[in-house]
Amino acid sequence: MAIDYQRKITHQGYGKAEIGLQKYYHKVAKNIYGYHFFTFTKEEILKDNYYDLDDKYFKKGTTSKVAPLYAGGISLIMVIGFFITLDEKTGWFPIMIFIISLISTIFFAIYYFTMPKKEYILSRKDGLITFPGFYWQPNITMRFDDAIFAYSTGGDNTIGAFNLQTIRPTKGYTFCLFVIGGADCYEDMSFITWFMDKNRPLPPGDAFDPYRQQDFERRKAAGFPKPLYFSKVPTPEATPEQQAERKRIGGW
Repeated sequence: MAIDYQRKITHQGYGKAEIGLQKYYHKVAKNIYGYHFFTFTKEEILKDNYYDLDDKYFKKGTTSKVAPLYAGGISLIMVIGFFITLDEKTGWFPIMIFIISLISTIFFAIYYFTMPKKEYILSRKDGLITFPGFYWQPNITMRFDDAIFAYSTGGDNTIGAFNLQTIRPTKGYTFCLFVIGGADCYEDMSFITWFMDKNRPLPPGDAFDPYRQQDFERRKAAGFPKPLYFSKVPTPEATPEQQAERKRIGGW
């Protein structure tokens, strides 16, 4: 990992809305939830450079350009379709649809070319999380401890439900989709929590194997402090010898 993913804190919590947001019904707590756990392989990391990781940072790519491209493309097709079918009998409703489509096409075209760089970064080293702001808002960096996560509800058919989201600490407290690669919000939250708990070994997956020894030595030098976040499952070291050493020095 040659790129420096260290970012400065931009927000300190949620202000006066903190108490209410902490009671949000769809909140997802920072836990490691269970045995069903997805892993990152070396092949996935090298395949398309969508992910980048080591023992300090985890960065995932974004699809921020896709939404305005598709939405703007559909709007443009509707604008073109209006001109193709336009005649003297065209009523007010098609004209209204045309105006909305034209405005949408212009909006998404401007947004596509002017949007700020969007980033998703987990900083295990500093305990910080970075995620995109809303539309033209800059990226948000805050302490992982302070960030509040929730799950999406989807539609009546539940399509789009149980995706992990984080709540932005900006006006309106909008949701930012924070999908990592798990089957649902609990798998994603499990991975994020495990990675962000710098007192635990790195999460499963051979993509992390090159960094396990140096991460072990760092925690050993600190005396193997107790985990920061709750886990429903064991999070053992890479080898029985390392596990025994952690038990002897850290007591867990």
